[in-house]
Amino acid sequence: MKKIILFILLAPALIIAQERLSNLSDLQFDVGKYGVDTVKCEENLSIYTEFYKQKSYDSALEAWLYLFVNAPKRTKNIYTQGATMFKHFVKNETDSIKKEGLIDDLLTIYDYRNHYYPEQKGLVLGYKGSDLYRYRKSDLNSVQAAYSILENSFILDQEKSTARALNYYFASGAKLTSKKVLSKEVLIDLFSELSAVIDYKEAKINQENFNFNSQETLSSKEKKNLKKNNSELKTLNDVRANMEKTLAPHITCEKLEALYSPNFELNKNDFDWLQRAAQLLRKKECVDTDIYFQIAARQYEENPTPKSAFNMGVRSLRKEDFNKALEYFSQAVDGELDSIKKADYLFYLAKTYYAMGLNNKSKKAALEASRYRAGWGAPFILIGDLYAQSSRKCGENTGDNQYDEFTKRVGYWAAIEKYNFAKKIDTSLKKEANTKIKTYTTQMPDKTSTFQVIGLESKTYKIECWYTEVVQNPYFSN
Repeated sequence: MKKIILFILLAPALIIAQERLSNLSDLQFDVGKYGVDTVKCEENLSIYTEFYKQKSYDSALEAWLYLFVNAPKRTKNIYTQGATMFKHFVKNETDSIKKEGLIDDLLTIYDYRNHYYPEQKGLVLGYKGSDLYRYRKSDLNSVQAAYSILENSFILDQEKSTARALNYYFASGAKLTSKKVLSKEVLIDLFSELSAVIDYKEAKINQENFNFNSQETLSSKEKKNLKKNNSELKTLNDVRANMEKTLAPHITCEKLEALYSPNFELNKNDFDWLQRAAQLLRKKECVDTDIYFQIAARQYEENPTPKSAFNMGVRSLRKEDFNKALEYFSQAVDGELDSIKKADYLFYLAKTYYAMGLNNKSKKAALEASRYRAGWGAPFILIGDLYAQSSRKCGENTGDNQYDEFTKRVGYWAAIEKYNFAKKIDTSLKKEANTKIKTYTTQMPDKTSTFQVIGLESKTYKIECWYTEVVQNPYFSN
């Protein structure tokens, strides 16, 4: 344990705290929940908790320290609230040397929490690495240490990593790259890994938020979770923007192909490398490149997981080998247990059916995808596209030109309804949906033809084609 320098100008309680923290060289393994004195333990817990609630951290410190030293298993709050207190002390300390000692104390608290409460080790390492980088990012050795801690946190937590940990993991990697400690290739690999996790986390959080917003009333806990989710989404969006800005010149398809092609033979047995390369090439829409085809095939050949089957499906879809694409996407769907990922694979299955002109199957797969991932608008954009591209084919040819033209255009009403629904449940698709709505509004039946064919007093109209849909008359008037 690091020794902490003491200063006579510190508040007396803080002097005691730093002295005792500096002397804790060994963690206790056999300490009981209440330590050796149950009564004293509970007395100090009561004192510290009351002062903590009042945010009187200086007054809380001595009682908190007793628990930290003598009853470290009494409650996890010793560590969660202790970290809050010491971050307060760090923020308010003006002496740079004293501040460094307090930062050491904060890092020690994280270590003790992981020792006595190890069930969230990755999360706590994320806190520790983030704070180490945040407070000491001007010191290269500390940045390297923070990067290592955050790397371990990410290995443990993956898709459970917090947005804050992801942010500082990339920030520390970018700084080490700028200092020539890490190569640009390592940072690009990191970008690939973190991007995939950010995409997944956003999908999962949006699904949770959709479920919250679908309820008439929320409990105080649900309101708190919704607020926390919105904050997390904002941070994730900021992290992605920062990563894209940092690496934009280096992750074009041309640059990625130049990076991965010469290294394929060397890394073809490294499945982590293959996965990182495949997902970044797919994310940047570089799936027409020869290297993507090589990587996807190698992945599937040696390790036929749902993910590698999916990559082969994307490869086959781009080659317009639709039957193979269906085979691979179906394998991915059948083998995947995670609902978010299964939804993604089903959506690609729907896109393949769309490309084949199998409208019914495409719509069915899109709806199934939406059931696995609530609040996702993309499947409904696709269904809208199905309705739009088949609208004229669904019209009649009775010889009555006005009636026939109306029936050939009314499918655009159905398409527009799906686009409106998509942007209602998924605001990230608002721009795309509005563009399509603007396009097809000019092609749908106008008010005059609607009046002459079904009348403005008709509230709905039933479309019967390869699909059956009851749509609202946009010109309905009482």
